[in-house]
Amino acid sequence: MNYRKITSALGIGMLSLAFISPLLWAGEPGKLLMETIDKGFAILKDPSLKGDEKVQERRQKLWKEISPIFNFEEMSKRALGQHWKSRTPEEKDEFVELFTNIMKDAYIGKTDTYSGEKVVIISEKQDKKYATVQTKIITNKGTEISVDYNMLNNPGGWAIYDVIIEGVSLVNNYRSQFNNILIKSSYKELIQKIKAKQS
Repeated sequence: MNYRKITSALGIGMLSLAFISPLLWAGEPGKLLMETIDKGFAILKDPSLKGDEKVQERRQKLWKEISPIFNFEEMSKRALGQHWKSRTPEEKDEFVELFTNIMKDAYIGKTDTYSGEKVVIISEKQDKKYATVQTKIITNKGTEISVDYNMLNNPGGWAIYDVIIEGVSLVNNYRSQFNNILIKSSYKELIQKIKAKQS
């Protein structure tokens, strides 16, 4: 599955969870995920935020509600892989900020394409530190897409550190892209490429 399909499914999956009954969730990670999505979905349904002239305001409010459920530092660390350890504290902070922006652009840019997809919960596995919420997106055409949310129990609570779409890890996908660049270029050049793409 390519980058576009992964980010599209990420956006659809996060929005679609608003249709799942909270009664189907067995554990705290799923309930937290459900509550967050409900808040985000309320923003998308808000009549005062409809229309092209409200796009920026709508997306800003949506991101404010959705972003806290992601552990962007953990995602960044895993996405950079073996190259994370050799980074300075300043470089790590910069990379987390850049990767957070990548996730924001990937997710928020897909919200306006939502068209009533549904999600079925398959299972939820949990131990003290890690949890996986397995779901399946069902599109209007009957196509099914499996989406798993891997979550980590931090001091501040449960947060997503990876999304697995049709067996493809979002974090691993980016790590592969970054590694391909770092094989031929320096870390500084990688950062320049990310910044250029975001600008």
